[in-house]
Amino acid sequence: MPDGTSMRILETRDERRGTRRFPIAVLVSSLIPLLSSLPLLGIDTPPRLFFSDARLSFEIPVPWEVTSSFPFGPLLTRKTQEGTDAFIVCQISEPINTSRLSADASVDILQNFATHDLSTRATGARTLATAARTLAGQNAYEVTWLNEGPEGVTQYQSDYFFLDNRFYVLSLKANRDSFPWIVQDYQNWLNTLRFLSRQNGGKLDPPAHGGLWVHQTGGAKIEIPEDWLIGVADDRELGATLARDKMNIAFTAVVDALSPATHEMTAEEKKEARKTLEDKGRKIVSESEEPFHGLPAFQLVYEDTVDGRFVRGQDLWVWSPKARWLLSIDGDSRLLRQLEPEWQGILSNIHFYQ
Repeated sequence: MPDGTSMRILETRDERRGTRRFPIAVLVSSLIPLLSSLPLLGIDTPPRLFFSDARLSFEIPVPWEVTSSFPFGPLLTRKTQEGTDAFIVCQISEPINTSRLSADASVDILQNFATHDLSTRATGARTLATAARTLAGQNAYEVTWLNEGPEGVTQYQSDYFFLDNRFYVLSLKANRDSFPWIVQDYQNWLNTLRFLSRQNGGKLDPPAHGGLWVHQTGGAKIEIPEDWLIGVADDRELGATLARDKMNIAFTAVVDALSPATHEMTAEEKKEARKTLEDKGRKIVSESEEPFHGLPAFQLVYEDTVDGRFVRGQDLWVWSPKARWLLSIDGDSRLLRQLEPEWQGILSNIHFYQ
């Protein structure tokens, strides 16, 4: 991998399951009951970054911030006490063996990869210390090193591990004068690393109080406010809920990065979307083809009565430049009216990119 702050996810298919489409509406139907079962008062967990198709999740600790250029630039940044910028960087290799999927690698293999990687970064790179360790149960190999360049001496701590047939590298990058006091920040942050599961609908335990969900393959970033609980996050779906006075709202996003991303919804697909809601007893009250963030979209608004609760919701199908999306809001009608600025804000702040 070249020196710098960029990283790549190069595959748009799940190597474990092969290339296939999945029924988005079915996934949303299973997510909403799961979200409604979350505790009303969860553990006070910090906001998290969910890098979904890389299957990584981290806390976003103060004063670190997610960079505006992520996922094509550094992951996190902060100012040091010297006034310089420190970065945490994520880099991911291409698949190592396309014929099979490997889940982990030995420390020796990680060491060999790290040695080769550092030798190709810069001629001024110098290793200071190495150590074998584990990250979230995976073997890892840690290298502390520095690089002398025209802008001075930059010190790094890089942690190599292997997941889903790829090598991953997480690195702290800071000015040499700042590195000794900021490296513990980085180590504390590494301890918050979790691998997103494909099991149980990506249910999180415990849920997170807000955060940022990024799907690089599908080309979107979705920010969830801190008063919402993110209870579901994996490599293709996100689910969050907000509860007030025994009422709740659920927001879900599901991506199909394998579908053609340039066409609008066909008449047959619209018919199937209506049927999915009607089969669940939903009454469709309106539909619209108004563009969403300038992208082709199809929206169905519905209502229903569930266990004595008057429920309203909407399914919004969107064709982004890289994928097909289903964004859904569902909840108690009174709470939806009261908190419309909040859930509309989530939709308004979704960022689609090429």
